[in-house]
Amino acid sequence: MELRRPAQTELDQMSPEEKDRLIMMLFDTLNDLEKRVQAFESKIEKNSQNSSKPPSSDGLKKSAAQPRERGKRSSGGQTGHKGVTRQMVNNPDVTVDLYPPSQCACGVLLENLPSTLGERRQQIEIPSPKHEVTEYRQRLVTCTCGRVHPGEFPSHVTPHVSYGPRLKSYAVGLVLGHFISLKRVCSLLADQYEVNPSDGTIQNWLVAASEHLKPEYEDYRDTIRHSDVAHFDESGLRVNGQLNWLHVATTETTVYYSSHAKRGLLAMNDAGILPDFKGCAVHDHWKSYWNYTECSHSLCNSHHLRELAYCEELTGHYWPIALRKILLTGKEAVATARQAGQTALDAEILEQLMNQYDRQVANGLAACPIKQPAPDQKGRVKQDEATNLLIRLRDYKEQTLKFLTDWRVPFDNNLAERMVRPIKVKLKVSGGFRAAGGSEAFCILRSIWETNKLQNRNPFDTFRFAFAA
Repeated sequence: MELRRPAQTELDQMSPEEKDRLIMMLFDTLNDLEKRVQAFESKIEKNSQNSSKPPSSDGLKKSAAQPRERGKRSSGGQTGHKGVTRQMVNNPDVTVDLYPPSQCACGVLLENLPSTLGERRQQIEIPSPKHEVTEYRQRLVTCTCGRVHPGEFPSHVTPHVSYGPRLKSYAVGLVLGHFISLKRVCSLLADQYEVNPSDGTIQNWLVAASEHLKPEYEDYRDTIRHSDVAHFDESGLRVNGQLNWLHVATTETTVYYSSHAKRGLLAMNDAGILPDFKGCAVHDHWKSYWNYTECSHSLCNSHHLRELAYCEELTGHYWPIALRKILLTGKEAVATARQAGQTALDAEILEQLMNQYDRQVANGLAACPIKQPAPDQKGRVKQDEATNLLIRLRDYKEQTLKFLTDWRVPFDNNLAERMVRPIKVKLKVSGGFRAAGGSEAFCILRSIWETNKLQNRNPFDTFRFAFAA
């Protein structure tokens, strides 16, 4: 509210009661301004370490990496890490025999003497890149009755000159798998293989590959729909200059992407997984997920850890530190019990963790109490961020701690978040999609790519088989 300073003549004409009301109004205004200044000065800037903001939003102010605690873990590969050691092959493609100089210091010619095998060394190299032209010649056979029978061309060999499945799959993989721009893929193919498809041609290959692989893509949806546990997440993308949303559903072996103009319930219904899903849905606290009551739910505790870090900075209280410790202790307890061959936590440990959790949530609500509406106030009262988090941890305790009681459910939703992150690279390379068809092809091919990776299959082979079909 803008205040007008009264003139002296106006003040002189005021009664004592009017002056008292003016003074009280000024005090009320001053108190409101002091509260706003205090809230502004105490506001903690959010980043990817204490909120759900993506790391890309940190810009040049990214925090330095935390130093490793000495003695906690040894240097090098950790226990359980699957290392890859280069092994010699028994049948190398090329062998080069290295003989010593032709003459010994004593004068004897060594080239006439027999040799034995000494040390062996092998070097892995890639072949010199070049394109290969295959000519398909149709042969005509005339029967004794006079009928002419032509040989049939493979379905992927079109009239005149065409590009083969291996080249097409390579280009598609570079664009959709490694997010190289169309223009750079064209340049790479020209430099390395001396072939010159246009960026429009490669775009047609992307669409064709998506059409070939759409049935497999739809099978992925059915697989996730009938799984015991599935992870869900979403992120923004640009389609034809407009904000759209990329939705991902994933298990340990299967990934399904879909795009939609909306983020919430309508998009999730159109994706076709959650409406019929009966397992446990792991996600963040986005409200649209709670519309699905046929499945159980589990909340991402990585989100909670970051939000608790923010509340620690914001309030300076102990309860955020204690709740972080409880969550991480529970995670470690499950891992230790699993390694020991147990199928569930000991009842005493579980009860102790639950009681500690309840106690710290109660301590937090005592320090950051829920604001009650005034007698004449309508609608909900805006709560502080710390209070909102505590209310969620209290009301959704079962979904927060589900990883303790159901070991099929992980501690966090990192699996889905890892599948969402690559879209940010795609957006940085191309800025978005020019049409809905491009985003649909991306969802199909990226689902194929990520699923192949999870299943230890080569996605380039999958693309090549699709083009050769």
